[in-house]
Amino acid sequence: MYYPSKTAKNQLLKLISNIENEGKMLTTNELIEVLENMKYICKSPEIVSALTNSIKLKSNNNSHNRNNLTNREKQVVLLIGQGLPNKDIAHELNLSKSTIETHRKNIRKKLKIKGKDSLMVFAIIYKLQNENKP
Repeated sequence: MYYPSKTAKNQLLKLISNIENEGKMLTTNELIEVLENMKYICKSPEIVSALTNSIKLKSNNNSHNRNNLTNREKQVVLLIGQGLPNKDIAHELNLSKSTIETHRKNIRKKLKIKGKDSLMVFAIIYKLQNENKP
């Protein structure tokens, strides 16, 4: 099993410290990379706490644009957050696969999100935030 070296952990903590002190946040790609490696660093409460704060900050920055989504686009985002592929989302919503692809494109444009992975991260966060809502 791989565990990050002490140097790697210190570099990550320094990056997160700079983010917190300068009011910056992780880019979506940095956040994805860190989340993918979470199993290796989750024993460090400092890192987990800083990542949580970065996710909240990113989520809050997208909240204004999130309100611009149509109800159908919000449905698509929730299904993306469940990990469903376009084909299954289309079946669930009785739409064509190409319509779902268009919705994904429009969602990324409205939220200023680049790439499928970034949309997936947003969708997971969005789904988690909306699980307890009626």
